[in-house]
Amino acid sequence: MHSELEEFIASSTLCNTHEHTEYERFYRDSRHDVLTHLFDNYVVFDLHSAGASQKSLDALIDPSDPDVARRFRDVQTYWDRIHFTGYAEGVKLAAKRLFGIDVSTPEALSAAQETSAYKGEKDERLTLLKDVANLDHVQIDTNTRPFPPEMMGQDFFLYDLNMFDFCSGRPDFDVLEGQLGTDATSLEELGGAIGRLFDISARYAVAVKSQHAYVRTLKWEQRSDADAAISFGAVRRLGKAAPEPDRLCLGDWCMSRVAEMCARHDLPFKMHTGYFTKNNFMPTENLRAGNMDVFLKMHPNTRFVLMHIAYPHSDELIALAKHYTNVSIDMCWAWSINPLHASEFLRRYLRGAPKNKLFVFGGDTLLPTSSVGYAMQFRKWFGRTLGREVADGTMSEDEAVQLAEFFMIDNPYDYYDLIRRKEIVRTSDADSIAKLGHQGAFGATPKSIRDSGRA
Repeated sequence: MHSELEEFIASSTLCNTHEHTEYERFYRDSRHDVLTHLFDNYVVFDLHSAGASQKSLDALIDPSDPDVARRFRDVQTYWDRIHFTGYAEGVKLAAKRLFGIDVSTPEALSAAQETSAYKGEKDERLTLLKDVANLDHVQIDTNTRPFPPEMMGQDFFLYDLNMFDFCSGRPDFDVLEGQLGTDATSLEELGGAIGRLFDISARYAVAVKSQHAYVRTLKWEQRSDADAAISFGAVRRLGKAAPEPDRLCLGDWCMSRVAEMCARHDLPFKMHTGYFTKNNFMPTENLRAGNMDVFLKMHPNTRFVLMHIAYPHSDELIALAKHYTNVSIDMCWAWSINPLHASEFLRRYLRGAPKNKLFVFGGDTLLPTSSVGYAMQFRKWFGRTLGREVADGTMSEDEAVQLAEFFMIDNPYDYYDLIRRKEIVRTSDADSIAKLGHQGAFGATPKSIRDSGRA
């Protein structure tokens, strides 16, 4: 018999504050099969860590090869080795819910492919996320600009304005000038371009996002206009070959301009902290959220959302949220990285910082089928975590239900002003997107999570 808490968490609508969901047209064109639906997500990196070759992983999520049984058989040994990881749990939950698979075997997967209902049909993506995963909405970072035309006239798919290129100190000047129709040949013009992007896009954005930790340290220094102008010249002239000190200097200067624009337009600034996707590159000292101390202090009017619980430096992140009035935390991705760690983090957080500064779920993935698995995983571990609080006598079951509702719905709606933001995009039409930049300028969503390189 299920408790009231378990039933509430299992049935309640859930806000999803971070995804990289494919555009509708990419999802339909990809014609995913059962293996891509289940394995084209973070689990491939655990498989690789366990010993699977890159060749076998490429084949595993290549739907052009109809031999599903053989493709899985080539990685089955490594699947058995990661059976208990968080990534694998998400796959198993999705396999059971979407394809009726109790145990993943070549035969079971091949049979599921024959009967699969998920063939990339119109609105299938929405059905999976809204009806199957029972999500209220998803907040999407596409790693690109401007926003896709399909965002207008609906209120389920909301988008972050991505500022990775600026914060990393490596803006693509050709793309930027093509989007805005103006030059960026000086530091002053670059600052004007950042402001212009906000002026034309902020109305439609739910937040701003940067994952520059993948290419530079999270440490930040205040930079003078004079120093930044010198570094701008080097980056403008040399591009990716510019020396790292110049890219860091320009990136720091741009980060301040972005933070100022976030404050001006009342948009939260989401920033990647902690663990890296992919394999064999993770400079852990660079990932510490504590490296951002000076930046947070220098921009007190900007609301920061630090993501992924800075795994494995999670307690440091709790301290930042406890100390800084402008810092919140998003647990997106954390439940699948390590659900036990995420569960313990949530309990430690509740004893250390205000509850209104925590967001509890985001799948942080491309495919809606993966989001289904991760949402199920979240509900399982979130219920288990609050259940432990009830069992330990630290809160009543009624208090736990109220807390679950606060985290799953109320807090995201309040912090992101979702009623107003949803109304804006719902009442805008496709013509509105013309103001957001030249449509040829935004890049394609990666065909695989392995190609994205950023979370």
